[in-house]
Amino acid sequence: MATKAPTTTSSGIDKASQKRAPRDVQRAPRSSATEAAYTLSAAREAELLREAESLGDSTLLFPGKLARRVIWASRIQLAAERDAADLVRTPFPEDEPPLTREEIRGLRDRVELLRVTQSRWQAAQQRQERAAATFAKPAAEAAEHRQTLLRFFDLRFKKSPEGQKRLMAIRAGHGDADLVQDVSDLLLLCSEHAEAIDKAPRGEAAAVARLRELSPLLARIPEAQRSRKLRDAAYTLVVHAERRLRAAAEYWYAGTDTMKDYAPFPVSRGAASTGGEEEGEAGAEDDGAPDEDESEGGAPDAGDQEDAAPGDVAPDAGDR
Repeated sequence: MATKAPTTTSSGIDKASQKRAPRDVQRAPRSSATEAAYTLSAAREAELLREAESLGDSTLLFPGKLARRVIWASRIQLAAERDAADLVRTPFPEDEPPLTREEIRGLRDRVELLRVTQSRWQAAQQRQERAAATFAKPAAEAAEHRQTLLRFFDLRFKKSPEGQKRLMAIRAGHGDADLVQDVSDLLLLCSEHAEAIDKAPRGEAAAVARLRELSPLLARIPEAQRSRKLRDAAYTLVVHAERRLRAAAEYWYAGTDTMKDYAPFPVSRGAASTGGEEEGEAGAEDDGAPDEDESEGGAPDAGDQEDAAPGDVAPDAGDR
């Protein structure tokens, strides 16, 4: 009986696994296992939070893709550490501080702050959704006490332009977040006129006491807004740090393959070849839900796999 020729079976090597990774991915520095477990000290986190808050409204909206963004920034930081001997000698303009090894290492801290603030924002958003269901009743009660106290201060500030201006600012607010601020402003005003409040005959002292009890409940609503603003500020710190490293690398390595290690995070898969950089424009903002390639059990598609170099550390469960 003739020997049957061997045939290829389904257990053979998958052709897709034989595809070569893009050249820029092959060259990219890779994260180490120790980086996955990296955490900020309390003192360093507080320092970075102060820096983030100092940005005010000059922040970029975080557009999502946290896991991929963390890996990308980590690769830039590792490339900068590799090239630090050159980068720290970059002749930046006089109105910019010189680049230091400490600043290069500091990108790692900024990336970790982004991870932390994103997690806190998602947790705050979940708490806000639960709190919103029970917000209506205390908000209505707070509005009644607000009117009681405004009536008292209308009379007290009848001949005080400065006092009337403060009352106008309180009345100008609308919506849940403004109600929270109104309560805070009113309580401050009441503390400045505590003796007169205590002597008032129409329940003003009781209104103040009740507003103090309601204030923590009401404050839960804008919590997610504050958390999101901090998250966006942390993201802005990462982008600014990357741009400094990229500018230094351009000085030393423009036109060479080394610049591929400093490429900006692409706006989309198609932007990777054009050098386009995400800017966090309105409308592209992360909605808080895990991305498909970051959600538990979800596998990244082929385009996403090309963004992560083989050997890169996958984000831990806290990032998903």
